[in-house]
Amino acid sequence: MVTFTAMRALPIAARLTLAALATLALAASASSRSTSQPPPSVGAWNAAPPAAQPMDARSSQGLWKTTFGAVKIEEDAPGSVHGVWVYDRSGQQVVGYFGGQLDGNVLRLTWREPAQPVAGEVQLSGEGWLVFDPAGSRFSGRWWTASRDRQGDWSGWRGAPSPAGPPIGDPYGASAYGGAAYGNSIDL
Repeated sequence: MVTFTAMRALPIAARLTLAALATLALAASASSRSTSQPPPSVGAWNAAPPAAQPMDARSSQGLWKTTFGAVKIEEDAPGSVHGVWVYDRSGQQVVGYFGGQLDGNVLRLTWREPAQPVAGEVQLSGEGWLVFDPAGSRFSGRWWTASRDRQGDWSGWRGAPSPAGPPIGDPYGASAYGGAAYGNSIDL
């Protein structure tokens, strides 16, 4: 690098040549930055779910314990499901909603929290995907906000379905639906 003192010692023609070269280098650098694409951002939205495996859609339905609290999934129409999750945040019950299309054991979904708009409260929304164990005992997946400023993993589990159907009363032997015993509550 040429310092200011060293530049003053050069003849005027050499100084003008160095200044012209520096200007050209700066212009080339600026134009290459404006025409090149930025590197792709890293996030859950870039992670694709694995290939779908065959699964009876009913295996996704019912009550789940999850990393966001209790979840209930129901069928809308063949291949389409919706669900809700419930957890406590700062002593307040939070209810979120999601829905989407099942492709075998893969659910591509959109979500919002809270499920219904509340005056003065920001409603988060986004997308994600869940991959169900074809036997219906577990799921795992990714979620992200529409603004892509938040993202995370989402996992769920339950006991193996009974051939006789769900037990009467609380299927998990804990508190009522939405209670703290239904998995871990995580603040967003």
